[in-house]
Order: sequence, then C-alpha cells, then structure tokens
Amino acid sequence: MRTSVIIPARNEGDVVVDVALAARDHCDEVLVVDGHSTDGSPERLRAEGITVVPDRRRGKGDAVRLGLDHATGDVVVTMDADGSHDPREIGALAAPILRDEADIVIGCR
Repeated sequence: MRTSVIIPARNEGDVVVDVALAARDHCDEVLVVDGHSTDGSPERLRAEGITVVPDRRRGKGDAVRLGLDHATGDVVVTMDADGSHDPREIGALAAPILRDEADIVIGCR
C-alpha cells in the first residue's frame, strides 16, 4: 500500500520545504497544496521534486480536499506546513491502517 502526505501551505518559506523533504523520507508521495505563496517556496519545492498543486483560494479545508483529489496513495496523512507535526511519525500514524486495524487514525501533538 502507498502512503501520500498532503501539506496545505501559504507563505511558509523554508519551513514547508524542510517539512516536505522530511516527509518524503517516510511516505511514497508528498503533495503541497499551495495557497498562491509569494515567498518562492513553490518553486523551491518543485526544484526538489515535490508535487505542488495550486489551491482554489477557498481556505485550508478546501486545500485538503483538493489534495485528496490529487493523492494517489491508499493511505493519506495530512500535515501542517509550519513544522508543528513531526514527519517521523508518519509511519506510526499509517501503521494501524496498513495492518487493517483502523480506518482512520488521528494524532494529537
């Protein structure tokens, strides 16, 4: 089973790049749904091979839904772009689903 990570972001600068690169080590696909950032982060993400999807300017919830539309993984993890979630936890979050022990896992920091 494949795991996708969705990261909604807007003007998070180097932090979203660091989060996306760290997440890439723990999943099969990283999608950053970008809110029309003007800080250069979308270009830096693309240069690193991260998929960037422009949002529809309808807020974070819509950005997550748009990410779900584009994700190819069987398991999807959402993360914040500000570094408040640890990408090293992706495996632990996905594990119960991959073992068919849960349909959804919610992490609390």
